[in-house]
Amino acid sequence: MKTTTLQLLPTTTYGTPSGNYDGSSLDWAGVEQKAADYYGGFGTLQTVAFYLLNFSGRIIIEATLDSTPTVDGDWFEVSRVDNVVISNDPPPLTSNFIRNITGNFTWIRAKVELFDTGTITKVMLSY
Repeated sequence: MKTTTLQLLPTTTYGTPSGNYDGSSLDWAGVEQKAADYYGGFGTLQTVAFYLLNFSGRIIIEATLDSTPTVDGDWFEVSRVDNVVISNDPPPLTSNFIRNITGNFTWIRAKVELFDTGTITKVMLSY
């Protein structure tokens, strides 16, 4: 069985422009990618891998059932990583981990909020 692996977020370091991140925004969305059910019949299980280094912020995985999503209202949350640091509590997150997501989604993306320190080494989607 063929596995598809797609990048939801590239390497992004706080304060340095990369991809859709302008280097100063606290909030932005990565480029949407075709999810497991885009072509129909590929199943419902998708795995998102997070690679974070001293990260403070929130990463929300959003999906849609629309064939051509055009506005933020077309997307809904399916998973999130919360590590909003206030006065070093909790400390910035350095970790690699996965989250399994189940659903007949056509498109999927990562949205970042409250990003104020560290590096998102990458966020990958596999199905």
